[in-house]
Amino acid sequence: MSLPRTNAFRFKQFAVIQEQSAMKVGTDGVLLGAWVSLSDAEPPGRILDIGTGTGVIALMMAQRTDTLSGTAVVDAVEADIPAGEEAARNFASSPWAGRLRVYVMPVQQYAAAYGEAEKYSLIVSNPPYFMAGTDFRRGFDTSAAASQPGPARVAARHAEMLPYDDLIGAVLTLLRPDGRFAAIFPYREAGIFIAKAAARGLFVRRLLEVRGAPHKPVKRVAVELSLHRPAREEVVRETLCIEDGQGNFTEAYRGLTRDFYLKF
Repeated sequence: MSLPRTNAFRFKQFAVIQEQSAMKVGTDGVLLGAWVSLSDAEPPGRILDIGTGTGVIALMMAQRTDTLSGTAVVDAVEADIPAGEEAARNFASSPWAGRLRVYVMPVQQYAAAYGEAEKYSLIVSNPPYFMAGTDFRRGFDTSAAASQPGPARVAARHAEMLPYDDLIGAVLTLLRPDGRFAAIFPYREAGIFIAKAAARGLFVRRLLEVRGAPHKPVKRVAVELSLHRPAREEVVRETLCIEDGQGNFTEAYRGLTRDFYLKF
């Protein structure tokens, strides 16, 4: 299956149509998909993308595991029916159609139905994360959709649809004992999620603070958590600037996303 040349966001090895999904391709998802650790030392056998939207992170996981030993199956869960159907279309048109699957249902329902049978070595999510009453029009998204959000986009960005406690509960149900969970949040919400996760036995092992430029505050925090509590000195802490303060992308950001963005 081929995608129309218009209305598609094109990466180096795949393309994403994004007409139905409330959440379009953005910096957050691409950052997470590029940053999460994958290696032959810990080859993931099964990967789950929670709240896949267009499917971009799941597609990135499929691309990145293409060169690892073994073949990872990448499942995706999406509660919104139009977005889930669009993700399925994006999966079908990709080079990895045979190992990408989407389940159109809330992850709470998915965990209840499949939690005993389906266990994942890696779970990733760019979740809805803003609490009620907060303004999600802050961060890296400067698109017209961000400045004039419709109801579907508001729902997709706010955590009422997937409360943190529900997300953590689903991860605990679906994660293998030796597995990892990776997600990305705005700075304030990251602290809230990390505290809630630790209280239920999920602990940070890697953390990335992301700034738009060196002189700007931290806007996003990517975290990788596991069921093993590391010593404080074992937690890997990193920083990343998107731009250098003069309007140019930093070499660190280019290097992280170079396998995906056409412009790099």
